Amino acid sequence: MGRRTLVVRPISHGRVAVRVAHWGVGADPVAQSRPLATDRAASAVWTDLDATYDRVVVVDGGVRSYCVCWLDPTLADPGDVALATTADLDALRAWWVETKSRACRDRRRSPSVVRSGLLRALDRRARTALPPDDTPFLSRDR
Repeated sequence: MGRRTLVVRPISHGRVAVRVAHWGVGADPVAQSRPLATDRAASAVWTDLDATYDRVVVVDGGVRSYCVCWLDPTLADPGDVALATTADLDALRAWWVETKSRACRDRRRSPSVVRSGLLRALDRRARTALPPDDTPFLSRDR
């Protein structure tokens, strides 16, 4: 089964190279991915990213991996995603899929309330949960 991964490598202040892998990446994410864009604004990462990705990997002297979490409970906006990280990304992904499925079945609450609840749950579960358009995750401080 594929594990679509966006590989991001900061190249200069506010600029990144973006790569994609359809089967996930291991120890060498750059070698295991193909170029998508060679010089983009860091904010464009969110433009390239959508719910069809499982992971985002940032390569900046080290390797940091994030789980892509689709927030939209109506399943209409594939660009409504957050990024989350923890020590066990596979466990986080499994938890997220179950939590989101359960929340989407709850027809008593409005989509905006469900979405807010999902983001709060993710924030509690993950070591770091980044809402859409948060580009500081590309800096080494994260």
